[in-house]
Amino acid sequence: MVKIKSIKVREILNSVGKKAVEVEMITDNNIKAISSSPSAIIPGRREVITTNETSKSKLNEMIDEIYNRNLEKQKELDSLLDGYMKELGSNVCLPFSLAFARIMTQLQNITLVEYIGKLANYKLEKNATIPLIAIFSGGVHNHKENGSIQNIMIAVNIHPFSKAIQAITEIYSYIEEKLKKEDILKAYGQSSGMIVENMSIDEKFKMLLNAIKILNYEKEVSVAIDVASEHFFKDKNYIYQGKIKNSEELSNILNEYIEKYNITYIEDPFDSNDEKYWKKMRLQYKNINVVGDDLFATQDKYINSELANGIVIKMNQVGTLTGTIKAFYKAKKENMITCVSQRSIETEDTFMCDLAVALNATYIKIGGPRRGDRIAKYNRLLRLEEHGKEII
Repeated sequence: MVKIKSIKVREILNSVGKKAVEVEMITDNNIKAISSSPSAIIPGRREVITTNETSKSKLNEMIDEIYNRNLEKQKELDSLLDGYMKELGSNVCLPFSLAFARIMTQLQNITLVEYIGKLANYKLEKNATIPLIAIFSGGVHNHKENGSIQNIMIAVNIHPFSKAIQAITEIYSYIEEKLKKEDILKAYGQSSGMIVENMSIDEKFKMLLNAIKILNYEKEVSVAIDVASEHFFKDKNYIYQGKIKNSEELSNILNEYIEKYNITYIEDPFDSNDEKYWKKMRLQYKNINVVGDDLFATQDKYINSELANGIVIKMNQVGTLTGTIKAFYKAKKENMITCVSQRSIETEDTFMCDLAVALNATYIKIGGPRRGDRIAKYNRLLRLEEHGKEII
């Protein structure tokens, strides 16, 4: 049984220098844990609503309710948080859930990976999670683009993670240097993908495939894309690269990319309501992963394996650890692959790494190897690999 004696909610800075929520909890026997929440540039329509202004009275009311409880299980706290989700939003509630989980690991003298595994009733396996790394960023990451693919990524199927890092850094750095020499690297996106100007989608694909070939990673590294089409869907059409495209036209463009550039993973190819074309792509491609992010929003009520064979797991889309595991469980029941993912705007919190390892996620999306908030995830995965348990 857990009695919380102290809760501090503070504002910290996130990866774009704006406010993020951090929660510090202390129990009556002085066990302490801290967690923070990431956020999205533009939340998907189906995500748990995140309010712009947090009601201090509602926040204090929720904290008082936590103080007055003797909590035994993660579900108890998360159920309480669900009751305040509408008023406070997922970015406020999630750090409470994650801090409590970290407290429970100390009380039970187990690692966070083991704790998550127990909650999910999931047997821990030898981890074979494939990192997805943003190389080129566009879409909402580049305001000069008028609707485009959000991230062109690499899927690095090399294990263990310490060996995958070599391929990641070599490919990323090779392209970075090439873009700098051509003076077309303009910035880094929120996920540390590179933003370029005056370079077509096809040119980006070709440069990436050429880098993979030159560096001799053709067998282990493939191309993946996050289309994030909900963000350029308007009035039943897609505004793709400044031109109006209907569903069939966008489908034809994406099919051409898949076949021409040997893409193995495609995320959010269509808007969440464009179910006909989700089903069409799902049936058309048996050997690639068609994955829903905005489509499912990490909520079990939306999950449907007829639409996609994979799901992106983002904890703050649902707002609690229990809700996250519920979505994972539903996806696994429907034989779907899973991708535990960062958000565009991050903090140094590395809980998502433990989640991916505990659930043996098919993929983990951690961003390019630049910026401290992304590097924190790389380093956490290295520590988990080396020690097989929590050391920080």
